[in-house]
Amino acid sequence: MDESAIKGLEVLELKGSDAGIRNSSIITRMVVKGYDTSPPTPPKEVVVEAMIKHLGYDTFTPTPREVVEEALRKHFASRGITLIHVAVPEENSHILCSHGLIYVNEECEAEALKLDGSDMGGGRILEVAAYPFADNHLDHIFAPTKATECLERTLYVTGFDTCLASKDDIKKMVRGLFPGCGGCYVRRGGFVLVYIRGQDDIDNALKLSGVSVRGFKIAVDTVLPIERVIVGTPAMYLPPLPQGNQKTIITTD
Repeated sequence: MDESAIKGLEVLELKGSDAGIRNSSIITRMVVKGYDTSPPTPPKEVVVEAMIKHLGYDTFTPTPREVVEEALRKHFASRGITLIHVAVPEENSHILCSHGLIYVNEECEAEALKLDGSDMGGGRILEVAAYPFADNHLDHIFAPTKATECLERTLYVTGFDTCLASKDDIKKMVRGLFPGCGGCYVRRGGFVLVYIRGQDDIDNALKLSGVSVRGFKIAVDTVLPIERVIVGTPAMYLPPLPQGNQKTIITTD
């Protein structure tokens, strides 16, 4: 690439002529409540069974937060709705916030709202309501949880093309596009794993899904949940392309 093209990639400006919207990539936010805020932890042997069989690693027992987030994914999936992201904040290490956030493609919002009043099991009735990014009337509920929100999430972003820009140029674009980016990894074909910590920064990143920047139409396909894995060697496992919203992180004991 010539110098002027590289400079254009480094300086990102979402001008009117650049910021086209791809409807299928626009993400909307919703709020849910009614789930179990202190769910029992499932037996260790049932945790990510397929991943254990595939990799042969031992796993941690999932936290209550992970249990509820996965239950919400499955509940909506049973109605044919894929959640791009689920965030159930913790009030402390044992109790979950009464309200959680879910994110869907814009065209799925109407179907998701139909699950308002649905039974999640155990007699727990789920409440579902629209909660646009611009709405902040629930800030008083989520504010106490933000002080302890340190869980890093990984966004799976598509729309870049390594045939049109080098991996280094794409990294520069990602860091400029997502201010809260704590790092990123560009995969073959231009798929990018973007690491972001904190719900506000994740929200800001999800708002950008569907915009067009410098000819690249960006889409956040999913936010990968974390499965913590212990192994005996200091290696990092980079997850495959999403096939069911799951990410594995390998750490050392």
